[in-house]
Amino acid sequence: MPVNLVSDDELRAALRPYRVDPATFEVGVRTRLEAAQRLRADDPLAGRSPFLRSAAAFLPLAILAGCKASPAESKLAPAAGGYKLLSYLAFPAISLFVLLGATIFSVVKIRGIRERNDSELADQQAINEVARQWWSRHKWGAAGVFAATLTLAANGATWLLFLSYVVSFGILLYVLAAFAKLGMGNREVVGSSCAMGLMFLGQIAGFSGIGEQEIHFLDQSLVVAVFYGGTLVLLPFILVGSPVANISGQQMGTVRRWMLAVIYPIIVVSLMARMMNPILWPATPSRIKHHVESFDQAPHQLVSWQHWEIAAQWAIDSKLDPDLSNPRRLLAKEISGGQNRFILSSALRVGLLPADQLSQLKEYQQRRHSLVDAPPSGLKPQVITSLNQMDWVIRAAVLRQDFSPQERDLLEQRLHATLEYLLETSYVTLDELLRATQLLEVLDRPVNRDQYRERVQNLLRKFHTKNGGGFQLAGGFKTYLIWPAGSGIAQTGSLEPTAYAVELMEIYGVPDDLDLNWVRSFLKPTALRFNDKWVAAATLDRLNHLPGVMPPTWLEFLYYERSLLAAAVLVGLCFYATVCSPKLKPIAPEEDHDPLKTTSG
Repeated sequence: MPVNLVSDDELRAALRPYRVDPATFEVGVRTRLEAAQRLRADDPLAGRSPFLRSAAAFLPLAILAGCKASPAESKLAPAAGGYKLLSYLAFPAISLFVLLGATIFSVVKIRGIRERNDSELADQQAINEVARQWWSRHKWGAAGVFAATLTLAANGATWLLFLSYVVSFGILLYVLAAFAKLGMGNREVVGSSCAMGLMFLGQIAGFSGIGEQEIHFLDQSLVVAVFYGGTLVLLPFILVGSPVANISGQQMGTVRRWMLAVIYPIIVVSLMARMMNPILWPATPSRIKHHVESFDQAPHQLVSWQHWEIAAQWAIDSKLDPDLSNPRRLLAKEISGGQNRFILSSALRVGLLPADQLSQLKEYQQRRHSLVDAPPSGLKPQVITSLNQMDWVIRAAVLRQDFSPQERDLLEQRLHATLEYLLETSYVTLDELLRATQLLEVLDRPVNRDQYRERVQNLLRKFHTKNGGGFQLAGGFKTYLIWPAGSGIAQTGSLEPTAYAVELMEIYGVPDDLDLNWVRSFLKPTALRFNDKWVAAATLDRLNHLPGVMPPTWLEFLYYERSLLAAAVLVGLCFYATVCSPKLKPIAPEEDHDPLKTTSG
């Protein structure tokens, strides 16, 4: 089949009427580019997802762009449905990790610019005005966020608080990453704002112990250390663009920044070292032994002796063989002086008093007779009142072998009567219950554990408390069963009753429904304890070595330390948000900007 080909000249002539004029084409392209540029200037998020536009209603673009807000920005509003919910979820992180720091640093920066008479003053004042308008527009929402933050922290619900901020910051991070892809961002603002947010949360976490009601195996001061450590990581982003310069009026702002770079880390590192004291300087067995050997009476000598006795008894039971010569010298001064009955009891329980020194005890003979004098005919053996004050008499008499078999029998009956009384009265204390049990052992008449086990364990349940607050840890054992009604505060656990409770559990066993993780939480190493940290460490070790007691699993550890993990995640999110935000680029003069050159470039 023949084909008639069209010549090139005829083809060009046929298409000539449809040819576009180059000048007209260039004008049309320029017009469309300029229109698109104006649209992006008026609405940088034109054509973007509803979620980004919704989030932008809460996140002023002027702060990220470093210039005045566009007219369209004030028209942005949260989208409907799920996008609206997501934007509201991002609001807490926006208010704390962007607007709070941006506002504070903007005011500081304006002061520095004014002193230098810098040309950036107008732009910085515009950003500050945008931040002021944001706080005015969202004042109730922001007030609710900060009120909820303070309330959750004051009630010890740090896990719920940090989880909320992790979710909120995760959503904000997605928004910031999307803005960064559009070339919108300000690394200095994001970094400094995140550092300010972490500092605020660190201060809040420092007061969370006011109402701590959760189990933790690590001191929650570590949460504060994590947040403050995060501010140190972000400090270079706050100081970015500050070269070393000579001290002069024009460079005074630079000098202040370098002062911040030196002084702030010193202060923060010192605070972090104080908060991390339990980890940096733990109460190891060798340090507890040294504390026992170097014991020196404090002004409150009775409390000091009681605390020392608990640590010393643990060291002796742990076969550490402590040198007790220094405490013996202190006891010699006590014997030549007032002879406090409680101190004498503590000394005899740990073997500080040898038999040849017992003759120096002033009230010994009188009180020994009061214990073993036969009761009138027909009367049952009487309860020993103030057992803590009579403890030393029984121990001294056994050491001197002053009890006859009949006297031992009578004293055994009196101690059993005392045990029965203590297990029935509401005025019982755990130390008296422990002393009655131990003294039967001293008399070589050990208690029948099965006879008292159920009632002692039931009493331990009553003494155990999960109340905390007032910087007092939850999970310990109370001092008294009866607490004044209407006192306004609940009775929290104390260190000495907890130590006595653990010793009772060594003898009578652990109640089945008693969660020992609460007791571990109460005894954990903490920066809030000073001289009594040795007592807590010794008691915790004794607890962990109770027969049949298993240590916490890794899953339990991670679960109970979820607040610390959430704090670390928040610091990581802040760092990533800062790194992924682009550096703020200077805005080119409008008259020099050619859209075609930008496009071709």
